Amino acid sequence: MRINILAGMAFAAAAFAAPAQAEDWNAHLDACAAAAEAQGIVTAGEYNTKFVTASGGSMKRISLEFVPASGEPIKAECKVKRGDVKELTIKV
Repeated sequence: MRINILAGMAFAAAAFAAPAQAEDWNAHLDACAAAAEAQGIVTAGEYNTKFVTASGGSMKRISLEFVPASGEPIKAECKVKRGDVKELTIKV
């Protein structure tokens, strides 16, 4: 009986942790899009940001695409640490 209670508590903790992590990735993605706009790579309202992959510990490495209404998407890699964009690289 005690094992079931502990398993239930672990499941509940994991269930509540998942949405918080999703919000963090969205915040990182928004920060990368803002950095691209600040550098003149994209114009606000003309591109949608598409999440591709992410990895990392304290330094997050995010692969993303800036997709225009028409034309080819711009592929980029963004490195974020503690909510600050440290590097934004456009892939050719």
